[in-house]
Amino acid sequence: MTSWTALREGFDAFTRQLPVMLGVVLVLLVTRQIIDWIVPDTWIWVELLAQTVVLAPLYAGQYLIALKVVRREPVAFNELSAGFSQLGPIIGTYLLVTLLTVLATVAFIIPGIIVALMYSFVLIRFLDPTEGPRALNMSKALKESAEITRGYRGTLFGIGLLLGIPFVVLLVLQMLSLNNPRFPAWILEVATLLSGALFFGPVQAASYMVVYDHALKHPRG
Repeated sequence: MTSWTALREGFDAFTRQLPVMLGVVLVLLVTRQIIDWIVPDTWIWVELLAQTVVLAPLYAGQYLIALKVVRREPVAFNELSAGFSQLGPIIGTYLLVTLLTVLATVAFIIPGIIVALMYSFVLIRFLDPTEGPRALNMSKALKESAEITRGYRGTLFGIGLLLGIPFVVLLVLQMLSLNNPRFPAWILEVATLLSGALFFGPVQAASYMVVYDHALKHPRG
């Protein structure tokens, strides 16, 4: 499977359930903004901890919704909160993956990218409905994600590159608008924010779940 094929199918899934997917974007944006408002800027570690505790299970729920949309299964918006049912393992795994990615990036950028790609499917392993009810620990989730992404990490990397193109274009236009007072800079700022939220949110999640389903050879409805 190529990155373009996965991205095209992911975008098709995104538009197929547009109200639900846009609702996911809105909830994530509002949640991040509320945390920024509540926690003082000087409390960096408190803010990071609050974002992890609240956003990690929501990210898992976003992948669950994206997966069910890709599989053409019935989906409900309240499934966004499904990750809170396994709050401890999901938060622990999310923190561990973040730490490993940061350490690998500090050592060298490429290992950091490889670690991030290797564990791209770790959150959905907790919520994939085809697995049925099960108690999954962190090490098992990490191992399963590493196995599933084997042979598909280049595809996942390509998805990120393709999704980054419109975001980079908007950033360049925003920089150029600084020298053009006739063009309101705030328009591009809003467009850049929305572009990043959309393309690196539900569209990326849906595209990743297309690859995930392809790797597992799951039949679609």
